[in-house]
Amino acid sequence: MATAHYNLREIRQLYNLTQEEFALALGLTREMINKMEGGKCRQSRATQLRVKAFLDERKSENFSQDVEFMGVPAATPRGSSLPYFEMRREQKQEKQPLMVPLVGIKAQAGYVKGFEQTDYLETLEKYSLPPGVNPSGAMWSYFEVDGDSMEPTFYAGDVLLASMLPHEDWHDVKNFSVYIILTTEQLLVKRVYRKSDDMWVLLSDNEELYPQVLLPVHAIRQVWTFRRHIRSRAPQPKEFKITA
Repeated sequence: MATAHYNLREIRQLYNLTQEEFALALGLTREMINKMEGGKCRQSRATQLRVKAFLDERKSENFSQDVEFMGVPAATPRGSSLPYFEMRREQKQEKQPLMVPLVGIKAQAGYVKGFEQTDYLETLEKYSLPPGVNPSGAMWSYFEVDGDSMEPTFYAGDVLLASMLPHEDWHDVKNFSVYIILTTEQLLVKRVYRKSDDMWVLLSDNEELYPQVLLPVHAIRQVWTFRRHIRSRAPQPKEFKITA
């Protein structure tokens, strides 16, 4: 039996939610919601089931109304003038953590092919943001480091937290800073030097083994700004001389 194809924009507006709040309620990203509302990607069966659960939960909380599939809602929610999420946060006195996908080493080949596919992105493991990171206004992801090209700064197995840099802001890329670059063929962790508007240079910290590479900007699909570093192992200690 086919699942319902919901009008996400109508449902979100019915509950007076932002795209960020609606995405949080469904366990998705704001970018996914934006693309599905704009018709740029289809709703997966898993997404449709999440929307159904969302509506069922609202009905159980005296927010009973009918919503037409791909249509206009039949009624407005009753019982509160506050946005739904604000009311729930006041009731629970806590905010739900934003769950961020992890692109692990084994998932990177799939990410290169399916980075815009909702079905694939929903299969990625998700983790909360570390303390002190403000989730608002950005799309976040964790990336696991593969290989030794960035040693000794990053080692294989380390995890990097990054926020997506919108295409219109690529001119803000800072020379010699670390970025996660998705190309048409692979996912890379490199330092970047903007040689021109059309050509970037990718630099490895382990430069003896990994020479600089020229990368045409037209081959870039995504740029992520490095924000946090989670080590997979403790750094090697310096040599100590016992004097105590």
